[in-house]
Amino acid sequence: MFFAAVTCLCGLFTVINAASLSSGTCSIPDGQQSLVTGLRTQLVNSAILQTSPDPSVLVALNLAEALDLCMKTQLVEKIKETLVEKNIQEMTSGKVALYVLAFRSSCENPEDVTTPQNTVNLVNLLEEKTKEEINYFYDHGTLKTTYYQLALDTLALCVVKSLDVEEASIILAKAALANDFEFGGHFSVDTGAVASLALTCVREMSKIQQREVMKVIEEALAKMTKQMLGEQQSNGIIGNIYSTGLAIQALSVTSEFYNLGAWSCVKTKEKVLHEISLGAFNNPAAAAQILPSLVGKTYLDVRDPTCSSGSGSSITVQYTITNALVGPSFRYSIIVNVPEGSVLLTVLNAAQCAKPNEFSFQTEQTSWGPMVVSIHNIQASTNEKTYWQFLSGETPLDQGVGSYKPVNGEHIVAIFSRY
Repeated sequence: MFFAAVTCLCGLFTVINAASLSSGTCSIPDGQQSLVTGLRTQLVNSAILQTSPDPSVLVALNLAEALDLCMKTQLVEKIKETLVEKNIQEMTSGKVALYVLAFRSSCENPEDVTTPQNTVNLVNLLEEKTKEEINYFYDHGTLKTTYYQLALDTLALCVVKSLDVEEASIILAKAALANDFEFGGHFSVDTGAVASLALTCVREMSKIQQREVMKVIEEALAKMTKQMLGEQQSNGIIGNIYSTGLAIQALSVTSEFYNLGAWSCVKTKEKVLHEISLGAFNNPAAAAQILPSLVGKTYLDVRDPTCSSGSGSSITVQYTITNALVGPSFRYSIIVNVPEGSVLLTVLNAAQCAKPNEFSFQTEQTSWGPMVVSIHNIQASTNEKTYWQFLSGETPLDQGVGSYKPVNGEHIVAIFSRY
């Protein structure tokens, strides 16, 4: 299951331990940082290409600080459009929780999500749907959906400091103690990991200090940690390759519940990096689930998001658009910075963000990927046999804007042409 798709003294140790993921004995070796950078760029490219990005992808990219302000704004707007197109009242509580986390990680207020059609309070909606889950549980002795979704609900409610989180956290903790996260004789690492993150968050909430609640939560954390460690394989994988990212996050914030040597973070990350080199995380949902742990972050960091420009290696690309066929002729040029490994579509987006009056464009989805059909309000036409031709310098490109990856210092030219 993909995350499919953020004060007491003890909390201080949790924060310090989480930070050790990116600095210290479990850091990514310099010689393999390119694998993480490549995965991050791959996820950026997929998000730009998607008409409706999954909220879990936006969470991962924000935690990895992979987006500049312009890209982040574009993806947030895409997600808002998705909320308009879908009936959010019919979404599961877990899906609403993901949207709450996506907006929060983007430094947007999930209680005030404004679209041209209306304004939505996603926190209120999540509270309502979580109450439905809880009431269903009391009436039927089981959940309406799954414990994985209730764990997402609890995590998101805690991140936004909703007091409605307490009852959900108690049900989640008691379910963990009753072994309700086991399926087919195996502990569900995905569910246990998200539940561990959620309960760790609740444990650190200063507004929830009831001794009985804390006792149950700590017992559940200790049990789930032991069960997760019991799902370790000799090669470092925990559960399966796709659940390992969530397990790394959970184990990084629950180290007080296991002995030194019970888990080798280094071995686990070495195996994950090897799998990345084999293409195991080419799927955006899989990449989104593993990326935060590779940059030393957990979903608890959504509580205090980084509201600044992206980081990582970037390249400089010159982009020129030219029209001498129809209407007033024009030639505009701009130099933009984009993450290294970005597809050409990212360059077009960066130019549009910087100068929308000059570099506006539209695409249509084809079986070969996105095709640019309009630039600067000049539309391609099959009747007139006109199209936008892309070149590198003077050489026509043999790949589309969703596939071609410019290099540093390259000059990309778009010429309105006739065939």
